[in-house]
Amino acid sequence: MFPRTMRALVRGRGRSALWLLPVGLFAVWGGWFVRARITVYEPSVQARLEVHREVYAVDAPVEGRLVKTRVELHRQVTAGEVLFELAHEQEARLLAEAEALLQGVGPQLVAARAELDAEQSALVAQQERGAAGVDEARARLAEAEALARRALEEKTSTEQLWTRQLVSESEWNRVRTELERAQAVEQASRAGLARVKMDGTMQTTERRIRVAALRREIAELESGENVARASVERLRDELERRVVKAPADGILGETSSVRVGAQVRAGDRIATVVAGGDVRIVAQLSPATALGRVRAGQRARMKLEGFSWTEFGMVEATVVAVASEARDGMVRAELSVDEMPVGIPLEHGLPGTVDIAVEEATPLRLVLRALGRGMEAPARARPLPPRTPRELEMSRGGG
Repeated sequence: MFPRTMRALVRGRGRSALWLLPVGLFAVWGGWFVRARITVYEPSVQARLEVHREVYAVDAPVEGRLVKTRVELHRQVTAGEVLFELAHEQEARLLAEAEALLQGVGPQLVAARAELDAEQSALVAQQERGAAGVDEARARLAEAEALARRALEEKTSTEQLWTRQLVSESEWNRVRTELERAQAVEQASRAGLARVKMDGTMQTTERRIRVAALRREIAELESGENVARASVERLRDELERRVVKAPADGILGETSSVRVGAQVRAGDRIATVVAGGDVRIVAQLSPATALGRVRAGQRARMKLEGFSWTEFGMVEATVVAVASEARDGMVRAELSVDEMPVGIPLEHGLPGTVDIAVEEATPLRLVLRALGRGMEAPARARPLPPRTPRELEMSRGGG
């Protein structure tokens, strides 16, 4: 078909087709030039991968002699793993003594509280028994008083009869004797009532004194128990401080040169644990083109130095934060890593360049923008023409 077309063009019959071909190409190119959308990227001056890391300093909490260490540079550690130990024989001995003392106070407290309960119950029983004894003594006194009153009445009536010589002397003596006996019984009953009251008071007081002493003893035992428990907790804390553990998962990024048997002081740096975190891209952008154009949420791609992007691909990222002001002549931008190409190691500090998609525009718009910038640049850079001597003289005279 192509040879036939060539022959037609040579013979003049394909002149119309010869004109249609460039016109069609120009029309297609014009449509693409006016309507196509091209992504505009803003390149960074420099960029690198960074890993968010938390660095934990592992210092000697107290002064002591190093008896055990597992501090090795770049060794992977887990949270709670023992890194090193300081001598703690004395603290362990004191802790054992405090725990033994604390265990001994418990049974003493139980016995003292049981005895206090018994004494309180006995006090209540004593008070009830004392009240019953007082009631009984009062009843006997009332009976003796009644007998004494009757004997007194009988003595009065018999005395009148004796005066009139109506009763015998023996009867008169008997009546007087009965009165004296009744009065003696009354006095004895009254004395018995006082004695019962006094005995009850004394026994109750003794019980109360015993109860107060037991309460004081219990208070002292409880105070001793609290002191012993505080001592145990303090010594346990002191013992734990001498066994230093890793604060988090990570690697030992820095270690000291101390060895087992060395004496360390409180606050001496033994190691640092570097905990891993999320990967991010930190890019430095030119303020002239970045401010106002680069915003959070824009897509980006990163080419890593040392890894050909045609072979390994590019790192896909998204802008998460942009500084509002320039610092040291650069604008800082942080990007999150969305996709890491296979075969590229995830290492802190890998350098590269970042291209951030700031907009989409047609080729026509991009060309017009470039022409406008090209026309503005000479106008801004064009110096003022030098003034002639006459103009300088006129300017001085006018001044």
